[in-house]
Amino acid sequence: MSTPKVFAVSLDSGAIIIDFNEVASEISGYSKNEVIGKNWFEIFIPNDDMVEILEVFTNLFYGKDLYWEYTNNIVCKDGHTKTIKWNNSIIKDEKQRHKLIYSLGTEIRD
Repeated sequence: MSTPKVFAVSLDSGAIIIDFNEVASEISGYSKNEVIGKNWFEIFIPNDDMVEILEVFTNLFYGKDLYWEYTNNIVCKDGHTKTIKWNNSIIKDEKQRHKLIYSLGTEIRD
């Protein structure tokens, strides 16, 4: 039995991509260099899902609602969408302020 590949990404409060692992590159088709410093939503979120996913991000980041687990589509470099099941964590700074969202995802295949 093979271990699932885990897509890892870290986003700051403005949804800027801070870290992006090798598996994320394999799944999405984007290299780390292509996405670091760019807005997650502008690259990966389908237009039809934008409002919903922005709300999830905002609520998770600012603690209004907890979306520790969430499933949504991403747009890959080739234009195809893939469904990712996420496990999200909040990384806090030394003053316990929310600093980053760290998300680990696995691709859901039909």
